[in-house]
Amino acid sequence: MIRKSTVRSFWKNTQASSEEFTSLPALSVAMIGFSLFLVLLAHTYTAYQERMIQVQYFQIAEGLLDKCTNPDSPMMRNGLIDVPRLENTTDIMRLRDEYHASNISFVLRLRYLDIDHDFPEPPPSIMPYRIAASKQLGVFLNDAQTAPGTLTLILWRTT
Repeated sequence: MIRKSTVRSFWKNTQASSEEFTSLPALSVAMIGFSLFLVLLAHTYTAYQERMIQVQYFQIAEGLLDKCTNPDSPMMRNGLIDVPRLENTTDIMRLRDEYHASNISFVLRLRYLDIDHDFPEPPPSIMPYRIAASKQLGVFLNDAQTAPGTLTLILWRTT
């Protein structure tokens, strides 16, 4: 008896999976990697922008501190910060009003002999984007007494 067999051709086999569907996992991994790269790039850009804003505010704080400690400033006496004149807050308030239009506010904190004074008033407890710049200088207390101290300018955005 002769057996008749048919040979199936693999060219005409329609039950196999297509080759295009095997590239979908690789394509999805590539797309996820590309999206993570874009997210990382966006985060780097926003972090850079925030740091540049902080640098600008620090430069403003240093400029204000230099303005306050300038020998010609009404808050200074013979190269020393004058506490009695500093307690008269009209000069500080006038300087604060100039920067208020730019949404910037600040306070001066004087520390000497383990005593802290905030001029014109203590800063608010909740301040986003707070920047501080300090300078070491002598403090004129009265005609008979001077002490070493630190003048710190604390600056923040009011918006």
